[in-house]
Amino acid sequence: MRELVQDRQRAPLEESSGRDLSEWVDQWLRTSQVNTLRPVFELTNDGRYASFTIEQTAVPEHPVLRNHRLAVGLYSEGPDGLTRTSRVELDVAGARTEVPELVGHPAADLVLVNDDDLTYAKLRLDERSLTTLRTRIGAIPDPLARALCWSAAWDMTRDAELPARDWVQLVLAGVDAETEISVVQSLLARVQTALNSYADPSWAPTGWTMLADHALASLESAPAGSDAQLQWSRTFASAARTDEHAEILRGLLDGSRVLEGLEVDADARWAFLSGLVAIGGAGDAEIDAEAERDATATGVRRAATARALRPTAESKAETWQRAFHDDGVPNAVHEAMLLGFWHPAQRKLTAEYVERYFADLRPLWDRRPGEIAKNAVQYLFPPVVEPRTIVAADAWLADEEQPPPLRRLIFEGRDGIARALRARECDADAHL
Repeated sequence: MRELVQDRQRAPLEESSGRDLSEWVDQWLRTSQVNTLRPVFELTNDGRYASFTIEQTAVPEHPVLRNHRLAVGLYSEGPDGLTRTSRVELDVAGARTEVPELVGHPAADLVLVNDDDLTYAKLRLDERSLTTLRTRIGAIPDPLARALCWSAAWDMTRDAELPARDWVQLVLAGVDAETEISVVQSLLARVQTALNSYADPSWAPTGWTMLADHALASLESAPAGSDAQLQWSRTFASAARTDEHAEILRGLLDGSRVLEGLEVDADARWAFLSGLVAIGGAGDAEIDAEAERDATATGVRRAATARALRPTAESKAETWQRAFHDDGVPNAVHEAMLLGFWHPAQRKLTAEYVERYFADLRPLWDRRPGEIAKNAVQYLFPPVVEPRTIVAADAWLADEEQPPPLRRLIFEGRDGIARALRARECDADAHL
């Protein structure tokens, strides 16, 4: 039936495009996963393309190579920044597609496969392009081209082809060129993911300090009352690690440090306080005082997160007990607690909870089905990027009697740790 519907939908598309789309339907509608496209070229002694090929690969589990209609854009430095100097549109099929139109063309500073975003695929950047982007991504005036570069670099980071610290440095070098706050938010969230999961742990503290220092500088220079000012204030609060950062957060809380246009409302106060609590700069007294100041339902939830963030063994044990064994905790408060248990600055403190997680999750799942159990399973899956997390997950998954929906959540968490292990190895090996 599904194939019949697809065939009926294909007819008008074939009529309007003038192409037989039966192969396209087989490749794009009846297969899963995404292909990866990579530029491969050689240069002559005088800096021209001696050859230029687009390589296409697929994941081993779904080895389907699709047909793509795409454009290759060449970008070079000029008076208006990093702008497109040449564009070739072509069909890509199979593992290798030659691009003879580019042979003899002067080598560009940036090669962008799938320029203008004409097809659906992962993109890879060659080393020459990466070198350019490390300092000049903000000089690309076209926001779509910049977005494609950000996306390609992030995919390379997640797939362990670009060291996580290079991603962090790339973002910090170019994020200030972005004017859309949604783009800024996405980039900063990915920086924190990279530092949390993909960066070599021996370098990650340096990365967090870099992020916090950049956030503070951007916060102080952002237009008063702007969305950017608000976003940078939150990023600074979550990235703060040093005593100097703690003093600034205290100043923002007590009013001794004022930034024009920055409204220190209840949400801001909880963000600043939570940042302090997580690094041991505030505790029960400050949380209780803030909860009394904000005696609302939101305040109750934010206080629950802050208490879960306290960097003590007693606090973590209390949060764990309430999350898994106290059925009297209201749903909203329960979710808020989960948000504060794991924190990147507290990995040593919470390392022991890997095995406890796999021991405690099934009783909760059986006792409290629905969102409570699902949230606990997802939010509390151990972000401990070590082989023992994989071992513990595999041992739990070996029991085929576990409920399928729960197994799916554990598979997802396990895959995330496996990805992070590969990315950390890439980051460490690239900077030995």
